[in-house]
Amino acid sequence: MLTHPDNSSKSFTVRDRLLEIQPSVKQWGISDREGIVHRLDKQTSGLIVCALNKDIFKLLQTLFKERTIYKEYVCIVEGKLRTQSGNIEVPLSRSRQNRIKREVSSEGRISSSNFEVLLEGDTYSKLKIELLTGRNHQIRSQMEFLGNPIVNDVLYGAKKVLELNENQICLHSKKIRFQIKDENYEFEVNEPSFFNAFLNV
Repeated sequence: MLTHPDNSSKSFTVRDRLLEIQPSVKQWGISDREGIVHRLDKQTSGLIVCALNKDIFKLLQTLFKERTIYKEYVCIVEGKLRTQSGNIEVPLSRSRQNRIKREVSSEGRISSSNFEVLLEGDTYSKLKIELLTGRNHQIRSQMEFLGNPIVNDVLYGAKKVLELNENQICLHSKKIRFQIKDENYEFEVNEPSFFNAFLNV
């Protein structure tokens, strides 16, 4: 499901659902992105934070900008990583060859993620990723740069998996944690069932 409408699709989006839940979002939200604080790629499953009133929307925007929201992803990648944990920090910019993609470039903006190997199989690895910055396609492009593309992410160099459709890649927004008005909030959702089918451990 798309987070918000785009020029290439008229399908139902998260933003459309928000307007059903709280029509007043239309009065103060950004056009076509009403209530959307951040976004996920259509191929990425999991949690997304949205707002149903203007004050909370502005507060959440500030929290994301200040990088005080904890964002944890899990992914299945091809192969094995060289280390079991670490930080990957590389500059990313729009690809010159394919404008849909992002690539490592000295002209790009710094992207930073912490990673930890959770499980290793014969040909795949399961990782936990803590997103420290929020660049477009950050994890996908970083994993391609490491030589371990996300399973079925053909755009970023992975092999096509016949059992999955083009809108299914093994990247999942698993946990989000933040504080609003001295109250702590934490949300977590399990990854889709097809994830662990790729691990032979």
